Amino acid sequence: MILATNVAPSLAGPFLATCALLVIAGAGKVAHPGPARTAAHAAGIRVSRSGIVVFGFVEISAGVAGTLVGGRAAVVVAACYVVLTAVAVALLIRAPATPCACLGSSSAVVTRTHLALNVAAGAFAVAFAAAGGGSPLAVLSDQWFAGVVIAVLAVCSVRLAMLVLETLPEVTAAIQEGQPST
Repeated sequence: MILATNVAPSLAGPFLATCALLVIAGAGKVAHPGPARTAAHAAGIRVSRSGIVVFGFVEISAGVAGTLVGGRAAVVVAACYVVLTAVAVALLIRAPATPCACLGSSSAVVTRTHLALNVAAGAFAVAFAAAGGGSPLAVLSDQWFAGVVIAVLAVCSVRLAMLVLETLPEVTAAIQEGQPST
């Protein structure tokens, strides 16, 4: 238990970012299920529009529960990221030019960086659960200044992850189009 006590605060920030990104992704699917359904079909997964909305609500619920409860809810957060990674792999293999719609109506396609981000997010969730962390908010509230700094860093991490998922593929494609063929 001493290990869990020492490790959980270190994982609280990345886990908060993991949960926040999951909530944002779920909200995008709830608000705009069409693009996510198109991506799922391109990946070979037949799901209805309402199925996408339900999964969006699962993502939101898991992210909120992970933030407020931690512990066992982190396992559900990790499970969501396993599903998202599996769909992303299928999409990358079957229809790499199809937008993933991970964050709603994004036009970005799946990349290996995207897969790495999903795997890392799932790993943070598993690690936080294994560390026996309770609510990351409660963990961070014990030291308010450090908690504020970690919360700000978590917000920055979420924004960076969103840029990696949505903007990096477009920038990379634009750079590649501007380079002469070899």
